[in-house]
Amino acid sequence: MIQKITVIETNEIPLRVFKHYQLIKPNSTISNLLDHSLVLETLAQDVEESVLYPSQTWASFNTGSRYDLHKIHWYNDPKPKDFPLYWRILADNGLNIGLVNTLHSSPAKSYADSDNYKFVIPDCFAIDSYTKPSYYKDFQAFNLKATSQNSRVSTLKAPLKEAFTTVLNLPRYGISKKTIFDSMNLVSKILSKRVAKERLRNLQFPLLADIFLKQLQKYEPDLAILFTNHVAANMHRYWYGLFDSDWDYKLYDNDWINKYSNEIIEALDLLDYYLKQLVQLSKKNNRILVLVSSMGQNANQKLPEGIQKLRTHDFRLDNVKKLVDKLTFSQFQYKVEAGMVPQYSLELSNSIEAEKCFSEIQSSIENLENISLKADLNANAITLTVTLNPNAKYYSIKGETFTYSEIGFVKFKIEDHHSGCHCPEGSLIIFNSNTSSSQTQTVDYLEYAPAILKYFGIKKPEYMLEPSFTL
Repeated sequence: MIQKITVIETNEIPLRVFKHYQLIKPNSTISNLLDHSLVLETLAQDVEESVLYPSQTWASFNTGSRYDLHKIHWYNDPKPKDFPLYWRILADNGLNIGLVNTLHSSPAKSYADSDNYKFVIPDCFAIDSYTKPSYYKDFQAFNLKATSQNSRVSTLKAPLKEAFTTVLNLPRYGISKKTIFDSMNLVSKILSKRVAKERLRNLQFPLLADIFLKQLQKYEPDLAILFTNHVAANMHRYWYGLFDSDWDYKLYDNDWINKYSNEIIEALDLLDYYLKQLVQLSKKNNRILVLVSSMGQNANQKLPEGIQKLRTHDFRLDNVKKLVDKLTFSQFQYKVEAGMVPQYSLELSNSIEAEKCFSEIQSSIENLENISLKADLNANAITLTVTLNPNAKYYSIKGETFTYSEIGFVKFKIEDHHSGCHCPEGSLIIFNSNTSSSQTQTVDYLEYAPAILKYFGIKKPEYMLEPSFTL
C-alpha cells in the first residue's frame, strides 16, 4: 500500500545549517533524520542568484516549472492555470490534501471548497482570513495582522480583538498547554529584556505546528504540508553569530556576539521539538516525512567591516496611500495586500486600471531622489519594492521634497543587518521511505514536484523535468 506524505517546508535552510546543528546536538531529531534519510542538496537555477527570493523559488519548486514560465514573482501574484502547484494537481486527481501556511495557497476560496481539501490555513500573505475548517478564521485574522506588524522589526503590539478571540479558542484550535506556557514565558523574558524582542518571530511556528499536528491526526490526508519561516528569519539577522568565520574581517563586536549568537540554534531547537513528534507519527502511521527548502542562505559579504559602519536605523512604509498619491496624479482605488518588507502590493479592480497606475508610477521613478523604487506589474497587481536612503534629510518626488513621514514611512532602530543572504543551495531530506537517487548529492529543485506526482502515479506535465530521485 502506498505511503502518505508529510512535507515540512523549512524555508531557506541549507544542508550546512542542519549539519552544523547535528555537530552541536548529535542526539537531536535533526541529527537522527540526517543519519537515516535520503539527504540531497537542491539547486535553484531558474532565478538569477542576485535576485533570489522565496516567493519566486517556492513557486518554481511547487509548480515544477521555470520562473520564465509561471511568472509568479511576488506573494499575491496571480497563479497561472497552465502551471498549477503540484498539490492542486494531486487534489484534482482525487487525493486528499491538508495545507498550513504554504506559500501561494491564497486565495483559498478559489479551490478549498472541494472535498479533497481536508484542512487549509493559507499563507500569512493571504488576501483574506478564509480557512477550512472555518473556525480557524479568527486565528488567521490574528496571524495576518501580527505578521504585518512584525515585518522588519518585532513588536509586542498585537491586534487586540483578534488576539482575544484567538486566546478563547486555543483549546479548540489544538494549541497545546506547553505552547501557551512557552509563549507566555517568552513574552515575560522579552519584557524583562532577558532576551531580544526579535525572538518573537519564533512564536508563530508553534501555533501553526500545533494546529497542523491536530488536523494531520484528525484527517490523515494523502499529502499534508506545513511551511515555516522562523529559522530563515533568524538566519538573515544572526548568521554572523553562528558562522563569523565566513568573513575575513570583524563585523560585530563581542557584545553583539554574546547577545545574539544563540538565536539560530534556539529557532532550530523549536523545529527539532516538532520534528520529533512528526517522526513518531511517521513511524506509527507509516507516513513518509519530507523536509525541504527551495533555496538556502549563506554569508552576506556585502556588509562593511566594523559595527560602527553599519546603519543604526531603517524605514518601513506604514501608509502606502501617502506614497502612491505622490507618485501618481490620478485617483486610484486599490487594496493594499500583505507583503514582506520592502515589498508592498496593490490590488486594483482590473488590469486596465492596474496598467494605468503602473504607468504613472513608472514615470515618477525617473524623478526620485534618495528613494529607491522598483515596480512590478502582474495582471491587476502592482508590487512596489521601495527603500529610503537612511542618511538623507529629505526625499524628492517629481521635484517636490518631503520628510520620510510625509511620504508614509516610519523610522525604527535596528541592531541586525541581514548578515545572512539568499543562495541557490537548499535541502531535501526524505525519511521513512524506500528512496533512491541516481545523483548522490545535488538535484535541480524543479525535479521535486514531478517526483511527488510520479510517486502518486500521476503523469507529469510535459514542461516538468524527469526526476533523478524517487520516493
